[in-house]
Amino acid sequence: MREVIVPILHSEELALLAGDLKPVDLGAGHNEARDLVVRKGKADGREHAVAVFMDGRSVEFGGSHSDRLKVPEFENASGIVVVHHNHPLGDSLSRQDLLLLLTRADISRIDAHGHRGGWFSAERSGKARTLLEARAAVDDAFAQIRTAIVKAVKQGEVDEARTRAGLWQVAMALLMTKQGQIQYSANTDSVLDMAKRVLRWRIDR
Repeated sequence: MREVIVPILHSEELALLAGDLKPVDLGAGHNEARDLVVRKGKADGREHAVAVFMDGRSVEFGGSHSDRLKVPEFENASGIVVVHHNHPLGDSLSRQDLLLLLTRADISRIDAHGHRGGWFSAERSGKARTLLEARAAVDDAFAQIRTAIVKAVKQGEVDEARTRAGLWQVAMALLMTKQGQIQYSANTDSVLDMAKRVLRWRIDR
């Protein structure tokens, strides 16, 4: 019997299939940061980042790896830095992104930008946490969503191809929003709706 290969569909690809990626005006400084990291990412396939400060200053970093960033400490910037970075595959915020947001007092928001118009953003609710506390929160949300996805696929709520990569990240961010840990946004209603269907099957609903 020939093995059936289920394709991996990333967050941005799910939105493109639905045709509902909406343009987002992030404001002065932030639009330029988005455009810069996307342009550089398209050129070399790596992750690039720009930190935008409340006073309009910005700092570029990254560009060494295709799937991770080393984020510097921002002195005298408690809770006022927004980090924009590109995701070459078009996925939403990773677990590492969420850990960074929850633990770094100097960072208030993290945006991930796909190369074809996807925008995924999270803002921390409340104060920064210890790494141990943040890791426990992220790991718990991931475990709940992983279980919920299995149930949702079995019940026909979503098809397997849409759960292999990007959807779980969106569902996890929505769960953490529901728990009051972050505020999550994305410029695709279709992917958000699919993620909400997954949430119906989480452990503690």
